[in-house]
Amino acid sequence: MPVPDKPPVDYAAYGPLYAFWARGLSFLGALGLAGLWLAMPQLVAVAPDEQTHILLPLGLWGIAAGLVHGIGYVPVLRIWRYLFSPYAGWPLMSLCAGLWLL
Repeated sequence: MPVPDKPPVDYAAYGPLYAFWARGLSFLGALGLAGLWLAMPQLVAVAPDEQTHILLPLGLWGIAAGLVHGIGYVPVLRIWRYLFSPYAGWPLMSLCAGLWLL
C-alpha cells in the first residue's frame, strides 16, 4: 500500500518567527548552549542552591524548544506549539546563557 505524500509545512502560516533565519538561529543557539553545558559543566553547577535547581529545567526547556523549532517541527496541539516555540525558547535560552556566562 503506497504512502500518500504529505504537503510541505507552510511555515508562513505560523508567523514570522518560523522563517528559515529564525529556525537557524534557534538551532544554533540550542546547539551552542548544549555544547557549553557539556563542555563546561562547572558554569551550570557552581553551587547547589535554589537558583541552580530552578535554572536547570528552564535551561533544558529552552534548549529543547530551540532544537524542536530549529529542525522545523511544528507540533499539532496548540499548547505544545507554544511551549516549544521561539516565544518560549529564546527568552529561556537568553536567560540561562546570561546567568551562566556572566
